[in-house]
Amino acid sequence: MFIEIEDLKEGPLHISHVYAAGDIGHSHEAAVLAEPVQADFVLMHKERDLRIEGTVETAIRFKCSRCVREFTRPLSASYELFYLPQPEWKSGDAEIELRYEDMEVGFYDGIRFDVDLMILEQIELAIPMKLLCREDCRGLCYLCGADLNESPCACNRQETDSRLAVLLDFRKKLDK
Repeated sequence: MFIEIEDLKEGPLHISHVYAAGDIGHSHEAAVLAEPVQADFVLMHKERDLRIEGTVETAIRFKCSRCVREFTRPLSASYELFYLPQPEWKSGDAEIELRYEDMEVGFYDGIRFDVDLMILEQIELAIPMKLLCREDCRGLCYLCGADLNESPCACNRQETDSRLAVLLDFRKKLDK
């Protein structure tokens, strides 16, 4: 979906749109969209400068990073964005110095604004870096592969690192 900047009228533009799970172009390897994406936002503009406030809601299906079970979780994000027309570059080889304030600004071509790209970006930013089924997930046993969330495994975990054997001996002597 594109918004033609020339067609914008005075005042805010309210947009509510539902994307089917395959329509948005989401291609995250570990997290798949499990439900349609609900996008609601208000676009305010001053000439070609855009300010957008909104929310995006959906659900993602993923495998837990610790126990490898498949889960579906709701995903919700609020955002406030600023977009400016792409500045004119003097030459293709010129270096551009960004100020700190420029890090909070996005750029578009100045003619039309790509809403789909903005929504996709917000979904990608809302997906956690480490996908967990729950915060206290215990994961799998590194020896036998048993799911430690269900029950403790029967593995002998008394293995010690040979490099720390000296410290273990020292501790035993202190305990006596």
